[in-house]
Amino acid sequence: MKALRIIGILIGVLVLVLVIGAAALLIFVDPNDYKDQITRAVEEQTGRTLTIEGDMELSVFPWLGLEIGKTRLSNAKGFAEAPFAAVEEVGVQVRLLPLLRKELQMSTLRLKGLDLYLGVDKQGNPNWSDMIKPAAEPAPEADEGRGAALAGLAIGGVEISDANLVWDDQQAGARYQLKDLDLSLSEIAPETPIDFKLDFEVELDQPQMEGELELAGVLTLGPELQRFEIRDFKLETEAEGETLPGGKVEAELASAVTVDLGAGTLQVADLVLEAMGLKITGQASGQDIQSDQARFAGNLKLQEFVPRELIERLGQPAPEVSDASVLGKADAAIGFSATSKSFNADKLSLRLDDSTLTGSAGIASFAAQAIRFDLTLDQIDLDRYLPPPAEGEVQAAPTPAQAAAGGAGALPLDTLRALNLDGTLRINQLKAYQLRSADVLVTVKAKDGLVRVNPARASMYQGGYSGDITLDARGDTARIALDEKVQGVQAGPLLKDLMGDDKLLGTADVNAKLTASGNTPEALKRTLNGNAGFSFTEGAVKGINVAALIRNAKARLEGRPAPADSGPNQTDFTSLTGTAKITNGVVRNDDLAAMSPLLRINGQGMADLPQEQVDYSLTVKLVGSLEGQGGEGLADLKGVAIPLRIEGPFAKPNYSVDLAKVLEGAAKEKVKEKVEEEVQKKLEDKLDDKVKDQLKGIFGR
Repeated sequence: MKALRIIGILIGVLVLVLVIGAAALLIFVDPNDYKDQITRAVEEQTGRTLTIEGDMELSVFPWLGLEIGKTRLSNAKGFAEAPFAAVEEVGVQVRLLPLLRKELQMSTLRLKGLDLYLGVDKQGNPNWSDMIKPAAEPAPEADEGRGAALAGLAIGGVEISDANLVWDDQQAGARYQLKDLDLSLSEIAPETPIDFKLDFEVELDQPQMEGELELAGVLTLGPELQRFEIRDFKLETEAEGETLPGGKVEAELASAVTVDLGAGTLQVADLVLEAMGLKITGQASGQDIQSDQARFAGNLKLQEFVPRELIERLGQPAPEVSDASVLGKADAAIGFSATSKSFNADKLSLRLDDSTLTGSAGIASFAAQAIRFDLTLDQIDLDRYLPPPAEGEVQAAPTPAQAAAGGAGALPLDTLRALNLDGTLRINQLKAYQLRSADVLVTVKAKDGLVRVNPARASMYQGGYSGDITLDARGDTARIALDEKVQGVQAGPLLKDLMGDDKLLGTADVNAKLTASGNTPEALKRTLNGNAGFSFTEGAVKGINVAALIRNAKARLEGRPAPADSGPNQTDFTSLTGTAKITNGVVRNDDLAAMSPLLRINGQGMADLPQEQVDYSLTVKLVGSLEGQGGEGLADLKGVAIPLRIEGPFAKPNYSVDLAKVLEGAAKEKVKEKVEEEVQKKLEDKLDDKVKDQLKGIFGR
């Protein structure tokens, strides 16, 4: 008991000494007396001028504290005249007795009216480099027991108010400013929830923008600062600027985040992001986050929204579409995995109106910008999203060759060269430009300016399409190579949907191998070269009745009125075949052949694609039964070769039959036959049977 009493007396004496010492310090020491010494020391060490305009106040017990009034530190040479740093008030207090136990207990740290100017000059030198001295040689290791770490740390809080921060990058020509910054933290201690709140205004010169930001939450620090947990995190921002979508953006973000540096893990839960009328929810996790092998995974869900309204909020005019009901609803769900080098949405689902796209897509390498995808679209009617055609106009679909040509003209060569693409798209049901197809498969590969679409397949109109398309953008001029086939397709329904008029009926097989070069569709059309072939069976050519043309021409020559049309204005055929050679956009065909029970047609001619002109010469012969399509009244022309000319613009060609020479030749042939008959008859009357037999042999009668 006596020993305890002695220890208590000693502690009391020690406390009394500290109190007396503190009182003496406050009475006999005025920190303002040391302003000049502090100013000189700062100038000697940094070359800067420290100006302490306000008073300095010192407190000792039970808190060792310092209050500093208005103070500023000059800027580096070559920068603005504004101070590098200035402050209106600074206050900090440390509890004295816990220091004896190697515990640091601070009251609330107060910082009011801080102005901090950070910048880089035109040579890239920062305005703080002159205050950073080279690191000194490491001090020898302390003896065991010396320099031991603090046994505990506790800060009553932090209050920063009315702060302004400027970042002035003269080299980049950019200036950013944070104004009216307020930061508050509740008591800071390990494993103790810390309430925090930060808000400020921001101004940017390039691009010109201004806005406000507020964030708040509850932070918990784990032992040795190896674990961080943020609950009830919320960030709100509002910004205005010409470069922002619609000129203004408002956004809110809420989440809960846990970081464990010891385990190298990250957890993001209850993520909610709301902006531009969109709402995204999700969660994410990370492994080995402090290493080069960091891995992340998670899922995001975009709640249903109205795309048409989003477009308007982005400040863009609503697109002109054929169906006003489209762009009415959309949503998305993404399951993703990522590393520091790649990103992959391996569970992707996007819905727009009645169409759903599923599969995977991602960037295999950020450095190489390597895009990979494997996607399936269940159905889509693209015509609903296209502008409505003008009155009386039919929207004609581009062929794959035309589509490739249009793409080459629309995309700059630099963009094509930058593509690093490898993917496959499947479409179960597709309607575009009124053309219907199913089981569409398109595989695209692009790298270093070489783009190839192969295979490209689709089922359509009881047949199918297959193609191999290559676009080479490695040179100054784009080059296209096409190898396309259409097999077993019903031409009538296809042309009806495609062009609004089924001018050609029958089962079609078409093939084409073509090349072209140019950076616009017009240039590609002028340089189109290659070969093509076609075959149609059991069909008809609408808009021209060859038999009726011949019959009408014959009636005019004979001075009779044209007979009334008794059948459709078309020419039936059992087969229609031919090949073509294309040279610089001009298609030349020399072996057109058509057969039907009534007609045999052979022809040759050309079609000029750039000028959209046609010039064809056909030879028509009436054969077989004349009871077929329009065969009445043409018996006397059986076997006679009749020329038919087709020429003029693609849209409205002219048809003409030169029947005068044909009939003149036929009449001469009949006169000749009549003369031969009369001669033979007279000779038969005068000569004996033997001579008659010889004459028969000569005339073949």
